[in-house]
Amino acid sequence: MAKRAEITWATQNGRISAYDRITHVGGTMAEPWSLSVKQAIKLIDAGTWRFFVKRGDDEVLVEARTSRSGCRYLKTIEERDEPHLLLSLPDCDTVVSDA
Repeated sequence: MAKRAEITWATQNGRISAYDRITHVGGTMAEPWSLSVKQAIKLIDAGTWRFFVKRGDDEVLVEARTSRSGCRYLKTIEERDEPHLLLSLPDCDTVVSDA
């Protein structure tokens, strides 16, 4: 069974494209954690982790997708294309750990 983790922040690099603007995601379980987007995508693709974000009291699943240009990125299942919900999360300019 896949482990679950809530994403509570997303570090952004300022790029214009919404597909490659997020560089790291993270949150707090027993202690703060951080992953690069590439690492999170690998964990999702392998089925070992399931990530979600909270919207109100609801948990919204995060999925790994591929843009038309071939860029792998994260977005919630409720979003049509671009990761607006993830982009609206607070930015964390200090990467805790590249676990």
